[in-house]
Amino acid sequence: MGKHPAGRGFGAGRAEGGAGWRGEVGGAEGVASGQSGPGTALGLSACALPAATRPVTMVAVLGGRGVLRLRLLLSALKPGIHVPRAGPAAAFGTSVTSAKVAVNGVQLHYQQTGEGDHAVLLLPGMLGSGETDFGPQLKNLNKKLFTVVAWDPRGYGHSRPPDRDFPADFFERDAKDAVDLMKALKFKKVSLLGWSDGGITALIAAAKYPSYIHKMVIWGANAYVTDEDSMIYEGIRDVSKWSERTRKPLEALYGYDYFARTCEKWVDGIRQFKHLPDGNICRHLLPRVQCPALIVHGEKDPLVPRFHADFIHKHVKGSRFGWRQKECLKK
Repeated sequence: MGKHPAGRGFGAGRAEGGAGWRGEVGGAEGVASGQSGPGTALGLSACALPAATRPVTMVAVLGGRGVLRLRLLLSALKPGIHVPRAGPAAAFGTSVTSAKVAVNGVQLHYQQTGEGDHAVLLLPGMLGSGETDFGPQLKNLNKKLFTVVAWDPRGYGHSRPPDRDFPADFFERDAKDAVDLMKALKFKKVSLLGWSDGGITALIAAAKYPSYIHKMVIWGANAYVTDEDSMIYEGIRDVSKWSERTRKPLEALYGYDYFARTCEKWVDGIRQFKHLPDGNICRHLLPRVQCPALIVHGEKDPLVPRFHADFIHKHVKGSRFGWRQKECLKK
């Protein structure tokens, strides 16, 4: 790790918003050189993007190029079929609405835009929110093709109270919250785009609620924790060692004390999986994923080793693996 450890996936939109999250991991700004690939499995007309690196929030490692790749991926996510909605959940054109809804005993915050029949849920990474991680996607996705929802998991962003905690089943809890949120918003079926922790949540949701998930794209995710991962996580525990550029947006969102305290709690929460057989987070669930899935990995990701993406691709039946963008754009 370099002198500016960021975290685990700090936000797709953060790069353009000036956060520069993961790009500073290992002391290299915008280091991510993401692999993206033909989105055949998802019915995409172009390739999928980023190269998110793990802990932090999407923008960290992606840098401006990563955000561009994500835009291309999402813009290319042309629905192969129309997914019916139960009601007019988003008939407000190009505006972005922000609201809260009661789900599983908490008030979950979300942003929503578009009026398309294809519902897409954006799932942020550790400490992330829809606002910090997916600003460009909320702004630029095709509003006629998609209805886009970006959520703040409980304890993150504006879904507070409660404070964020990390029980042994926190990923399963997030998956249920995410699915129940979309059901509360009257969507009958949704596609998932998740990165880092949001990618893990998406995998679990697709496995546990197969009839509800249409398609899925994930990047910067892992299904288990190794000794190597555990060391990386420990390296980002002390947020005072992060660069100012990396800390500032999260401090603005949470205040320094909550930000620092929650990061420490996250490190403890994610490292607990190392003590389970095979470091298992959700590896046992991967064979249960039935929807078309695209797995994307950044070839210079300093926080999530390539073997994690390979493992997910191998065990999610029929999944496609993303290749670097310069190659897929030629296809």
